[in-house]
Amino acid sequence: MQPKSVSEAVFLTPKVRVARVNHLRKTILFAVRNPRDVIQREHVAGRFYEPEELGIIANHFPLGGQFCDIGANVGNHTLYVAMFLHAERIVLVEPNPDATDLLRSNVFLNGLEKVCDLRHLGIGLSDGGAKSGGVSASRKNNLGGARMVENEGDIPLITGDALLAGEKFDMIKIDVEGMEMKVLNGMENLLRRTKPKLFVEVDRQNFKAFDDFCATHNYEVLEQFKRYRPNTNFLLGPRLE
Repeated sequence: MQPKSVSEAVFLTPKVRVARVNHLRKTILFAVRNPRDVIQREHVAGRFYEPEELGIIANHFPLGGQFCDIGANVGNHTLYVAMFLHAERIVLVEPNPDATDLLRSNVFLNGLEKVCDLRHLGIGLSDGGAKSGGVSASRKNNLGGARMVENEGDIPLITGDALLAGEKFDMIKIDVEGMEMKVLNGMENLLRRTKPKLFVEVDRQNFKAFDDFCATHNYEVLEQFKRYRPNTNFLLGPRLE
């Protein structure tokens, strides 16, 4: 057997601090670069970010299932689903280079390389109308607030139907800062073919389009939770026919 190349055998984390957290009798390691960041400050405090939202996911995700994390950021939801819901496989999609190095670090530190598919980091999802884009500067201390801007950068944009062709998930989480309708419209074939449950953060200006999408694609709201004024998280399931 040929030895692995250096690039395959060695992973170096960026310059970070590591928070060691005990949660439900398990040890979690979080890579932290900015302890004032909205998500990372929760990790420094020994907590997962958005515990209510994670609880909703836990209510509907089958233990040992297949999960897709679109807008994975630094991996908060991925770590929870992998370590406490025992996902067999998680596919991660995250275009922001400021987040992907911390995301890779969190996967590496917690020994989740065999669970987490990292091949799609550095790629964004849309509806096929634009082929590339850039990431807007995030608000101070809010890495997760950065948004994709179509046609203003060299990050590849692709539809979910193209990127995830042949995949089948029990649940897909979508948190893309206002681009959720473009992401959903770009994976219509995947949703029609496999009918996964969806956990989607929806900006209020997209509520009407989201309602129309659910009606057209036969999805219904099973749970919802509002943390911030501009948006609401919805857990959707395929409507029984």
